[in-house]
Amino acid sequence: MTAELLEQASTRLARKLSLDAQAAEDEAVTLQDALLDAEWELLLYLGADELEERFLTKAVELAALLWRRDRREEASAGLKSASYAEGQVSQSESYLSPAEFRAGVAEVLESLARYRRVTC
Repeated sequence: MTAELLEQASTRLARKLSLDAQAAEDEAVTLQDALLDAEWELLLYLGADELEERFLTKAVELAALLWRRDRREEASAGLKSASYAEGQVSQSESYLSPAEFRAGVAEVLESLARYRRVTC
C-alpha cells in the first residue's frame, strides 16, 4: 500500500471506528498496523502482489475488525450492543466473541471471492 493510500485509509478507518481527532492521533500507529495486517490478509486471499485502490474499502472494513479484535479487553472496543432502561434501572452490554470476529473476517474475504486469483 502506498503512503498516500495508507494515509487515506487511516483517516477512513478512524472515522469508521468513531475515533475523535485526538484518539485517532494517539492510535495512529496501531491504526496503520491494522491496515497493513488487513492488506496482507487481502493480498494472501486474492493471490495478488499489490493491493488495488478499488479494494481500499474492504481493507478498511477488515482493519476495523482486526483493530477491534486486538482491543476487545478495552471497554467498547468489541462492543456488539448496549442497552439501557430507565424505569427499573437495567443495563446490558454484549461483546463480539472470537468466533464472531472470525466470521466477520471470513465475510469480508468471501465478498471478494470473484476477484481471487487461483494458482496451481
